[in-house]
Amino acid sequence: VVLDPFMGSGQTAIAAIKTNRHFIGYDIEEEYVKLSEKRIKEFLMEFKSPKLFDFI
Repeated sequence: VVLDPFMGSGQTAIAAIKTNRHFIGYDIEEEYVKLSEKRIKEFLMEFKSPKLFDFI
């Protein structure tokens, strides 16, 4: 488990996902919470979607 008490843009969370780890992140600034949520959702959509060349 990766703990990030200063989550900011969510880069640590994305790195945790890439390395198959669970993460807990938080930030006191609502602006950064929204930014990190958006970035993580976008990353997950791209990361989990199959690529054409993954099957070749």
